[in-house]
Amino acid sequence: MKNTILFLALFFFQIAISLAQNTVPGVEYHLPPGIFEKGFDPKITSPKDFFGFEIGQWHLSPDQILAYVRELDRQSERISLKIYGRSHEARPLVCLTISSEKNQENIEEIRRQHAALANPNLSQTIDLQTLPSVLYAGYSIHGNEASGSNAAMIVAYVLAASRAPEVQNLLENVVVLLDPCFNPDGGQRFSTWVNGRRSKSAMTDPAHDEFNEPWPTGRTNHYGFDLNRDWLAATQPESVGRIQIFHDWQPNVLTDHHEMGSGSTFFFQPGVPSRVNPHTPLQNQELTAKIGKYHARMLSKKQIPFFSGENFDDFYTGKGSTFPDANGCIGILFEQASSRGSAQKTENGLLTFPYSIRNQVLTSFSTFQAMVEMRLELNNYTRDFYKNSLADARRDATQFYVFGNSGGMDNCLPMLEILEKHHIEWSVLDADKTLGGTNFKKNCAVAVPTNQPKYRLVKAMFDRQKTFADSIFYDISAWTLPLAMGLDFAEASEKELSNDFLKKKTHADFRKPSQFLKDSELAGAEIYGFAIDFGQAAAPRLLAGLLAENVRVKVATQSFSTEKYDFPVGTLLIPVERQPLNVNQLSQKMLEIAPENLEIITLSNGQTRLGPDLGSNNFQTIRPPKVALVTGNGANVAATGEVWHTLDVRLGMPPLLIESERLNDLDFSKINTLVLADGNFSKLPAEKIKQFVAGGGTVIGIGEALKWLKTNGLAKIDFVKKEVKKGKDGEATKPETAELKPSKLPEIKMSRRPYQNLDEDFGAKNLPGAIFEAEIDRSHPVCFGYRTDKLPMFFSDTLFLQTSKNEYATPAVFSKKPILAGYVHASQQDLAAGSAAILVGGTGRGRVICFPGDPNFRAFWVGTERLFSNAVFFSNLINGRAVEK
Repeated sequence: MKNTILFLALFFFQIAISLAQNTVPGVEYHLPPGIFEKGFDPKITSPKDFFGFEIGQWHLSPDQILAYVRELDRQSERISLKIYGRSHEARPLVCLTISSEKNQENIEEIRRQHAALANPNLSQTIDLQTLPSVLYAGYSIHGNEASGSNAAMIVAYVLAASRAPEVQNLLENVVVLLDPCFNPDGGQRFSTWVNGRRSKSAMTDPAHDEFNEPWPTGRTNHYGFDLNRDWLAATQPESVGRIQIFHDWQPNVLTDHHEMGSGSTFFFQPGVPSRVNPHTPLQNQELTAKIGKYHARMLSKKQIPFFSGENFDDFYTGKGSTFPDANGCIGILFEQASSRGSAQKTENGLLTFPYSIRNQVLTSFSTFQAMVEMRLELNNYTRDFYKNSLADARRDATQFYVFGNSGGMDNCLPMLEILEKHHIEWSVLDADKTLGGTNFKKNCAVAVPTNQPKYRLVKAMFDRQKTFADSIFYDISAWTLPLAMGLDFAEASEKELSNDFLKKKTHADFRKPSQFLKDSELAGAEIYGFAIDFGQAAAPRLLAGLLAENVRVKVATQSFSTEKYDFPVGTLLIPVERQPLNVNQLSQKMLEIAPENLEIITLSNGQTRLGPDLGSNNFQTIRPPKVALVTGNGANVAATGEVWHTLDVRLGMPPLLIESERLNDLDFSKINTLVLADGNFSKLPAEKIKQFVAGGGTVIGIGEALKWLKTNGLAKIDFVKKEVKKGKDGEATKPETAELKPSKLPEIKMSRRPYQNLDEDFGAKNLPGAIFEAEIDRSHPVCFGYRTDKLPMFFSDTLFLQTSKNEYATPAVFSKKPILAGYVHASQQDLAAGSAAILVGGTGRGRVICFPGDPNFRAFWVGTERLFSNAVFFSNLINGRAVEK
């Protein structure tokens, strides 16, 4: 033990001296024994020769990484490079296919055969004895976890240039899909910050700027999305290309190289056994543990501290290490303690960037060794996974998941996009059907059969799990996708639904050009105006686009009927009189903004058959939104990014981004809506914001921001608390008191729990993310466009609001038995029931819209996204008598 401590002390001391001298170890330092000594092909440029410095001396930017892998692709016959997409900032997303020259000559056939392992009808004819295994090696999906991407440069170079027999053997038996930088936008932010604050001599104090990057940090992508939570929904361009590569190749193993807190060591999966997704086969975890032994041996040889089997879970299918488990693959998470900068003092000694890179390289090579030696076993597992999945599917009582929307298929399209991204089979109902008490209409509902090779992924998407083996979650506990989309949803047995009721369609079949429908068939009838049912999926984007063109748009606050059509509350009305565009220009502009899946009714008469006439004050003019979104210190990066993404990408209505420190300097006359996404705000100019609201402005608060609104008197809200135990007379019981005499001191009874249970006991009381049922008032402006009175909402906090005293100020409340899916601690279940899901406050002429949950969650909670956009569009139309003041 003393020798080990002495070795580590000397090792870190030498690294510190090297950094102080502005030098770092070369390639040899990072590699397993024996590989460096066998030499490299001199025609392949080494990282040092290409960059002008050793890996680890500086943090490589994604642009540098891209340039180097392009050079390797040009020089090496072992490598082929594919650009599979571009990030939001237009950076190329690249994947290197690396294998022997012989395999490269036949690479498309190898890919085809490997992909066929997911098809039980084809896989039995494939010769597994000769088929290479496939590894998808992914690095630094969090941009500020940079050791992964920097390690990828060494790994790529060695695979391209090494003459070592073990590398040659690897390339003959394995195809490596190497993605060197999952998140180039975040990586660019981080590398720029760190390199810009690096001193000539290493500054190791954790307080140094180098280790403390500013908001929003480099962890996320351009819009603040955690790409490691986007494998299932695939809402971001980085994810769309990534999962296409996955399904195209059907890899055996996917490695996901991360970093964690600087005070840790090194982690590899498996994680906590009780926190594994129930749809993951036991054999998956057994193989993960078997591969883990290769990592343990590799790290132990280098005397590197590590741990496994704790802290991290494998539950949420949207994560990079769990998504593969539902797809016949072994997902493996690596977590390296992060130096963040060049070298940082930690409780485990000096942690250097080269050291953290080396551990990522070493575990890459231990994975390679496992891929070679377990090749046949891994290929058999992938093939058997899908064969066994079909057998499990046939035994499942649920043979179909059915979802739909009474208004048409347009609201189902986001769900269909996800299904098709993941190669999941589906069909359309060819007849009306009632399932689970829900009526599904012909051509307006989709059936997803469970009896298909992607059975386990289908279950992971559609299950409504409420019971769990563990109460601790690293991420959310529920994500049932049709509920996220706000769709009607039911399960069906083979007896309830058969293929006779289904018709095969594709997503493209439902992408139809927008069209104008006539309310009157009278020849030569003049167009009086246009009416648009706001329940259509494309309607919010159309509204945003028209308002940006200064087109006057009104909204119906009462339902009405014309000659041929019935229109609900929330219908948009666009009169043709006194508009900046003539009728033809207006028609063309609507088709430009919303070219698909929108029905626009042309009206020829201002008089209605039922309800208010079109000139009535029950049609209110919509104020063009001028939105400012508070960013910077205190703002939750993810929630802020979601709002930005909703407004900018979904609606085409980019907000003014303004850091909280600069808000006091803002000319509030330039805006009419201020959004405080979830966050810890403390330095906002409360008085200035109060004046803004009193003058007619809108504030939209989400999550923790409600605390600031309450504290500063902008919203009269109360948080639900645990009930105090009542006595017989209805009053709260008072603690008994005793006389302070030695003979009559009360007996003290202490409740005790083992200290080792502390983290789990407190963690179990968190609300990691569950799905709740809310009851909404569809006549309220915030709820315009919804077609049902009940709406699934995602909730991942412990902020429950009491309903307002004003009967009109709570447009959405959680139902009496609100839990639809997910884990909720018993102490919180009663708090949720009947609490406010949305509350409207305000002062003067302004409105304050309060969302205790996150309506834009991860850009796939489409069902509640409209609530947020409605708050932006319609908040000023809410009657002052319907506000909690």
